[in-house]
Amino acid sequence: MSTTALPSNTSDTPEEPSKAWFGPPPPPELMDNSSSLELLSQGAEARVWLMTLPTGDSNDTSKSDRARGRTIGGKSSGTTHVGSGIYVPKILSLSDGSPNQISTKSICKERFPKKYRHPKLDVSLTKNRTKAEARCLIRCRRADVPCPNVLGIGNWSNGTTRDDADGVKNSTNTEMSTSSSCLFLEYVDGCTVRQYFERRSDPTIKLEEGGIADEPTTKRARTENEVTNTTYQQQERITTMIDSQTLSVANILGGMVAKMHAAGVIHGDLTTSNVMIRNPLWVSNGDVGSWKPHLVLIDFGLASSTTPTTLPPDGNSVEGTKQQKQHKQQNNAEEKAVDLYVLERAFLSTHPESEPLVEEVWKGYTSFYKELDVAANASTEKKESIAGNDGKSEPMSTKASVGLYTHVVSSVMNRLEQVRLRGRKRECFG
Repeated sequence: MSTTALPSNTSDTPEEPSKAWFGPPPPPELMDNSSSLELLSQGAEARVWLMTLPTGDSNDTSKSDRARGRTIGGKSSGTTHVGSGIYVPKILSLSDGSPNQISTKSICKERFPKKYRHPKLDVSLTKNRTKAEARCLIRCRRADVPCPNVLGIGNWSNGTTRDDADGVKNSTNTEMSTSSSCLFLEYVDGCTVRQYFERRSDPTIKLEEGGIADEPTTKRARTENEVTNTTYQQQERITTMIDSQTLSVANILGGMVAKMHAAGVIHGDLTTSNVMIRNPLWVSNGDVGSWKPHLVLIDFGLASSTTPTTLPPDGNSVEGTKQQKQHKQQNNAEEKAVDLYVLERAFLSTHPESEPLVEEVWKGYTSFYKELDVAANASTEKKESIAGNDGKSEPMSTKASVGLYTHVVSSVMNRLEQVRLRGRKRECFG
């Protein structure tokens, strides 16, 4: 991923806004750390910054804070409720002047104000979307789905005001002022799955053990302006490498997506660019040994929450909710199938001839639910054995849990076939 450093404005004379970013200026709280602030990417919705963030001492973090979310060393005032009983630290400032602060590399996702929206609507949408992303990330973390850790949320004014109805700057009406919502996340080192597949598949790149995660040559040439001839030249089609390493990545990716869906989270933008590998292996031949890719899901900006699939740890559900659970799972199959369809299209459109990788993703996805059923059956047999020794009958709710996960994955895969026929958009009727 190419990075663009934010130029520091040290001159006393006013200068034009930096062209490294566009739109409203970042909040002063971020600009104060401009020496360590680096713009990674910017889209229509948000800017992603790489920055150095002060972190607090783990000995000073209370047990309740660790249960709610990780606490960082900046000035904070309580926590912010993001829904579903989940709280994250509310950040008021990025530093408190303490000499014992330890800095760490972090990611700041800044949702900046949009001029085309009404001020009140803009503030509401910006805050709610930031909270929704934090909520989905924490739900995934609690379900052991690899994703960045949420460090905190900050809602700050960016120091500008909107025009009133007469086109005059209104600096007294706080409702007309603009504000940005910043989500601070753990920095994930490595490369994206897309970069890994493209780098492994390009025969012009020499792979060496211990190589760093870089972008493909074609992308790097465009980024560094190495291509001066603007005449269109058809590039040779590069076939995606299919070997034990890429198949392993695809299989683990499928299981990770299944675990996320079981936790009740729909990603909304599943592509190979939104999955990172912490420990990419660049060896092209030979024995890969016991290498197991450590994948991490990122960019939950379009994520949403649904009903979790997994039952409580004891295997029992509330009495009389069997039909309700099955009905909810059948409805959730639509959202999960669309999520899988987006991932499938991302593979086929970005990585030529990657059908074997897609099939491996489906194997990993279905295997996860089958393993849940095996664990549920083992738990049921154990309860039956205990109940038989005590002369008591097994609760019906425990028996109902057997085969539930196979039913869920079958519903999702069947719905995926329908989504392929009609596209990702839901039907208007029925």
